[in-house]
Amino acid sequence: MSNKCIGPDKIAAVSLSLVLLFFITCNNAFASAVYKVDVKKKLHGSKIFAEINKLNVPGSITILKLSNFGTQTVGCKATFDPRIDQKQTFKRILKPNTDVSIRHSTSRPPNRVNINLDCRPLQKKSATDT
Repeated sequence: MSNKCIGPDKIAAVSLSLVLLFFITCNNAFASAVYKVDVKKKLHGSKIFAEINKLNVPGSITILKLSNFGTQTVGCKATFDPRIDQKQTFKRILKPNTDVSIRHSTSRPPNRVNINLDCRPLQKKSATDT
């Protein structure tokens, strides 16, 4: 068996690779929001599509984008429960073929955000109702 020693250039290359790998891993962990978002939908026959986006800024921002693909005007109520702050409820009215975004922020990153989405088609008032 031969006794080979590792040269300083190989040690430098290996240590540089490990440092770069560490920074890439940390950067990816801090750049993406790692909390889970659960959405419970009650659409009552409306054709609403909900899309969730998360931003990892100081604290966190959860963006709920609602799209109405139906032919009726719909009233939506979204309740955000981050479990580290109080619940917040937002109400929006969506006309046919429109989008709306709701932004919810917290002071620190949550472990999970629960969203209850309740959308109902709005009834049109007839001339005799006024």
